[in-house]
Amino acid sequence: MKKENESPPAEADAELAALAAENQELREAMRMHAARESLIGKLRTAGARSPGLLFDSIKNELQFGENGDAVNIAAIAAKLQSDFPEQFGVEAPAASIDGGAGINQPPRLTKDALAKMTASEIAALDWNDVRQTLRS
Repeated sequence: MKKENESPPAEADAELAALAAENQELREAMRMHAARESLIGKLRTAGARSPGLLFDSIKNELQFGENGDAVNIAAIAAKLQSDFPEQFGVEAPAASIDGGAGINQPPRLTKDALAKMTASEIAALDWNDVRQTLRS
């Protein structure tokens, strides 16, 4: 006697196969996510500037053990450091586009400072600075 909610065997087999495929796909996604997080953590520790991009460049080189964990994370991290050394470490600050112009400028002369000076002190000054101060 057949129950009402029982599926025919072919439908049940197809549904079972679809669920098994979905299960395998989810396991693969979880395995790749764990490998990504592990490698990105190792790359960050090494001072990588763009660990996510570095991972994307090598994700096809990952090898997994029987337990599903990536077994070559350390080797891949070392290879990336050797192949792309510019991606690791501290970057020196960019040089100023003005070449440091004006960094060592003496303090600007003021009218108050001129008023307190003697004639000989004023005579020793750069007259261009004195003219500019008097104009302002």
